[in-house]
Amino acid sequence: MKKRCVVRLFAQIAVLICLCTGCSLDVESFLQPPRAQGEHQAIQLALETYLGESGTAVGRYSLLYPSTGAYTSAFVLCDSSGRPTQEDGDGVAMAVAFYALAAAPEQPHVNLLYRQDGTWISADDRVGYGADIQQVAFGDLDGDGLAELLTGWSTYNSQDHRLAAFSMKDGLRVFSSDLVYTQLYAGDITGTGRDSLLLFRIGSENMVTATLQQMRDGQLVSTDTVRLDGQIQQFKGMTLCSLAQGVQGLYVDALKTADTLMTEILYYADGKLHAPLYDAASNATTETARAASIASRDVDGDGRVEIPHCRLLPGHTVADKDVSTAWFTTWRAWDYATGLWKTGPQGIVNIADGYMIWLDEAVQDTMTTAYDANSRTLDLQDTETKEFWLRLSTNGRTEAPAQGMERITLFEREEDALPLVVWFNPDVLDEREIRIWRIQRLQGGVVHEEDISL
Repeated sequence: MKKRCVVRLFAQIAVLICLCTGCSLDVESFLQPPRAQGEHQAIQLALETYLGESGTAVGRYSLLYPSTGAYTSAFVLCDSSGRPTQEDGDGVAMAVAFYALAAAPEQPHVNLLYRQDGTWISADDRVGYGADIQQVAFGDLDGDGLAELLTGWSTYNSQDHRLAAFSMKDGLRVFSSDLVYTQLYAGDITGTGRDSLLLFRIGSENMVTATLQQMRDGQLVSTDTVRLDGQIQQFKGMTLCSLAQGVQGLYVDALKTADTLMTEILYYADGKLHAPLYDAASNATTETARAASIASRDVDGDGRVEIPHCRLLPGHTVADKDVSTAWFTTWRAWDYATGLWKTGPQGIVNIADGYMIWLDEAVQDTMTTAYDANSRTLDLQDTETKEFWLRLSTNGRTEAPAQGMERITLFEREEDALPLVVWFNPDVLDEREIRIWRIQRLQGGVVHEEDISL
């Protein structure tokens, strides 16, 4: 059972208190979910108005929360095009709510609400297609300018979810409810300006597939299927970017084993779906497999995704695989025109503190790293002497760590993160001809582009 409001526990506690103290506490008041805030509060009140008008005791329901995907709230706010929005105010035009009645907890509901003249009203309500809501996504599959609601529901198999797709035009109308998938992606995969669906499925006998679903005459139709690495156990992040004029590529990170992360690339061209990195003879994708837990991303801000190729630094072992600073990472881009790899930025990625250092490749043979999670300090040091020549810290301290060190402070104007204090020894950098090309935040885009190797 997925996360639900803990109203049953509150009710049990209330009963125990009454039995022990003889008080006349109203147990019904504990059956109502906690009150939401802001725009969500108005939506919850509209939902409760609907429940009351439909003859349901308002207090006897629980809110449901999707367990995976980009939207894990019981209320998903959307704009007038049906696209999710995080902004409260005039841009919010509709909302989707997930709940279950206390009398039928294994029968979830989907409620569609519209905002009219600043007031929320329930427009439609539908029973779900499983015991729990797993995932929520949105995509304009029919190209009419209004996104469709895509919901995933639990099945008897923990790997599989049941897809129920709804039109949100004039209420909720289901147009597909029989497809089974493990993970889904909705977006303009075909490069036509119209969204499609990719349904990923981990099947039996090392059969892993991606199936393209497109809307035809009001129905979802399977138009192509490709095989993926047969050892995939779990799908992780997915990023869509342009590969060439009119060609979109979807980068899919996935776990092959608990110790191996890999990336598949999928694109649509010449009327077919392609997975160029997959080798049918071995039923595997080996070129992007890595022990480091570092995801693919657009690391240089050029609009295309790079995939990390990681080498363990001296002094570290595979037991440090989840410590991103234990690896010297080279980012590589797959070229659509040639099918070859292009080497991009190289250096140390610090996922814990949200930054990356770009370094020359030659330095990796004479350096290693030491990261202290408690002080949020990363040292780049000599492999033999263990003396550090660069220290980076996000703990706010500014005292010099050693004589001869100079300091610069980066990202001071960012509101969502502490400044990054960089201590360096200019003599060592000059002597070893070490050049630090760039330090950037990982939250997106290159923030600091200055050469800091004095």
